[in-house]
Amino acid sequence: MKRVMVLIVFLMFALTPLSEACMSPTDVYAVEVVLNKPGIIYKPYPAFNALHNAIVENDTFIFRSHYDKRLVVVLWNASDGPHLRIEIPAEWRETGLTKTAFNASLLITTDALEKLKADGWKTRDNLTFTRDNVTITLTPVAGEECTLDGDCATGGCSGEVCAPREEATRIVTPCVYREWYTCLGLTSCGCVNGICTWKPNDAFESCLREHGIDPEKVIRAGLVRVEVEAYNMEPGEVEAAVKDFLSAFGVDCNPALTFVEPMSGRLVPVVDSSEVNFSEAVKVELEWLRDVGVLQISDEDIEAIAKVAGPGKAGPNSHIGWYETKDGTYAWIPYEESLNPMLVRCTTDEVPTYNLPNGTAYVGPTVTQSPSTDATTSTESSPNGGICGPALVVGLSLFAFLRRR
Repeated sequence: MKRVMVLIVFLMFALTPLSEACMSPTDVYAVEVVLNKPGIIYKPYPAFNALHNAIVENDTFIFRSHYDKRLVVVLWNASDGPHLRIEIPAEWRETGLTKTAFNASLLITTDALEKLKADGWKTRDNLTFTRDNVTITLTPVAGEECTLDGDCATGGCSGEVCAPREEATRIVTPCVYREWYTCLGLTSCGCVNGICTWKPNDAFESCLREHGIDPEKVIRAGLVRVEVEAYNMEPGEVEAAVKDFLSAFGVDCNPALTFVEPMSGRLVPVVDSSEVNFSEAVKVELEWLRDVGVLQISDEDIEAIAKVAGPGKAGPNSHIGWYETKDGTYAWIPYEESLNPMLVRCTTDEVPTYNLPNGTAYVGPTVTQSPSTDATTSTESSPNGGICGPALVVGLSLFAFLRRR
């Protein structure tokens, strides 16, 4: 019981998005929503007085998912509102892990993704790719040419070049009309991850190919950080896999790779994340909480949350909430995409463990717990919040109890 209580307290502090907590390695296998939209009401009691097949400590509830009982649901209330987290449990396994990373200029197009798929690479959110024992993660590196679309403009005789505004007027190109210029009507010149380029989309790329133009010759490729993890593989095997991966983007050369010494273990989810529809899992859980009377939330909000839910949308930076967007409106979006987010930079390798009943949670007629207080909460409008408080100190003091490798 002591171990369970330690876990509960850890979850309440370390996983609270707007506290000074670190990102957990299990965030990549989880989705987390803070229900902070005004009008949403979270009232766990009296319904949860009769909650079965769940761990309940200090008004934090942990139980198996109604979408897939192999997944874990954590429900708790924090200063910024009620939190719902659905997570694939993970464990450390003793196996050789080799890492390397480098920067490359890659254009992530539909054509490149199709080539990777045909070559046996599985994708998660078009930024993380796996094949056999290799995982490659792409992280765009922001350029410095622009921050807004208005910083970019067209140039050239036919307006066929997209460049920084101050440079566009000085660009001179031959006044020879090309048929593929008609494709420019399917896109716009703007700022993409810090560089000025014709914005990629399926229709634009398809039109270019129909005119015999490689999209990579027109759409500027941004700089991408390529991180590679390989298990039980020799350096030569990893290099071959990386070369094969880059070939899908039209890169023929292989960068010089510097490998980190093999590590003693790796974190492995107990369920293949490709088997989990996180969008559906969130929808099922929110509807169940509403059906049993714990949550008052509209169908529209449930659908909007489910639409943006996915693996990795969890933790201090990436959790989903009702936040102000860059254009001043409010929407269900990841916190890191909100207006002026205060991002957490630290990480931890601590992994929580769960010892749950076999069945899924249900509300029955037998009262199993008498809460000391009524935990009714109606959220207030505080979409951005702040990162402050003693949570990090509390969380770190508990890590020793939770370390499991």
